[in-house]
Formats: sequence, structure tokens, C-alpha cells
Amino acid sequence: MSLTLLNKGQSLYCHVSAGTVYSLNKGSLRLSCVPQFLDGLAWQADRVLHQGLHYRAERSGWIELQAIETSELFIQQVEPASWWQTLQQLWHGRSVKAYGQG
Repeated sequence: MSLTLLNKGQSLYCHVSAGTVYSLNKGSLRLSCVPQFLDGLAWQADRVLHQGLHYRAERSGWIELQAIETSELFIQQVEPASWWQTLQQLWHGRSVKAYGQG
């Protein structure tokens, strides 16, 4: 977990992994995600986070955090699973379904 301090008007651009959690301890931030595309249309969903609110990244990608007022933000990055853990999870899920236990 890391602590980030942003003064009013400052911006932070960062690449995040899906599942990363942002907890705003103090202040207000505008969070802008990368544009989404659907059937040739693009839109960008901005969110405003106020003190005490949390945001969990749904997908990996670039975000911008802009301080509306001086802010204190805790960032908890998810640890990516190793290839071995991923393989074990896939195999376990397959074997349980194959024997009708799941």
C-alpha cells in the first residue's frame, strides 16, 4: 500500500492493474479512466472521489487523478498471480468440473 499526496490542481497519470483499490483519506479527486469503445463510439467515464470513498479499477489501463482540493490517497495494488498459480487454478477448476463436484 502506498500513500500519495496531491496538492490542489496537481495531476497524477499512472498505469494500474485490474483490482487496484484507491482509498481517499482526505480531500477530493477527479478520476479519469481511458476511453471505452463500443460499436464505433467512444466515451470516457470520469468520477469524483470525496473523502472516505473507495474506487476499485475494473480493468488495467491508464488513469489520471486530478486534485480538486489537497488530497491524501492510499493506493493498494494487486499482486499479479504467477504463471504457476494461474495454471494450478485453471487445472483445479477443470478437474472439479470434470468430476461433477462443482
